[in-house]
Amino acid sequence: ELGICSLAVCLEDAVRPEHRKSAAAALSRTLSMLEDVPRSIFIRPADVADMEWLIEHLPLDHVSGFILPKATVAKIHLWVERSAGLHTILPIMESREALDPIGRRELAQACAAHPPLIPGARIGANDLLALLGGLRRPPGCTIYQTPVGRVIDELLEAFSAHSVRLCGPVFDRTKDLDTFMGEIKEDINRGLFAKTAVTPVQASLIWDCYRPTAAELEEAEGVLEPDAPAVFALNGGMLERPCHSAWARKLMW
Repeated sequence: ELGICSLAVCLEDAVRPEHRKSAAAALSRTLSMLEDVPRSIFIRPADVADMEWLIEHLPLDHVSGFILPKATVAKIHLWVERSAGLHTILPIMESREALDPIGRRELAQACAAHPPLIPGARIGANDLLALLGGLRRPPGCTIYQTPVGRVIDELLEAFSAHSVRLCGPVFDRTKDLDTFMGEIKEDINRGLFAKTAVTPVQASLIWDCYRPTAAELEEAEGVLEPDAPAVFALNGGMLERPCHSAWARKLMW
């Protein structure tokens, strides 16, 4: 049964600055006691110095990579360099550069410059809202009903040009599951490849929303059929192999 794919352990915003060293030490002790790790674990340090400490002290066979908060172009290149190119880096798009048209293109280029160390990036909605005048997601609203919705669309344009996948932002109104599911559907419609959950209930709903329907699978298989016509009708819609093959391959992946 599908469940949690990977875990993100935050040693940045989720921990008071004066407690970060003790939290990192506790994490190191906990991971050292585990015989095996059934899920991928990504650690989110506050800065590159903290990442270097973790590399020195963590049982790295239990760690899949590091999450780079508030990513900038300079930080992306620095983290890759300081990790000696040995560890996966997952940048979060939540800095001023993510709000700037030129900055977005440069961020996408920086991520694309380090395959396969950077397999994708996540969008940090809460930090972007804070940068846009100290906003917070209103109750009952998807992120696309806030100013960050426009930013996400423009990040998608910049990153898709370099074939860098983007993961949808966290939804922090944890009791509003209807709006949460509505936001996931908007994520999927835009091509975001994943969503970060903050509760087990959210994780289950993410899988439900991302699971293709029988009709979608039928259409994707039809598009990818070697002998299919260039244009054909199926399930009340028109399908075009030149236009829809990328969608079909992604759906079947």
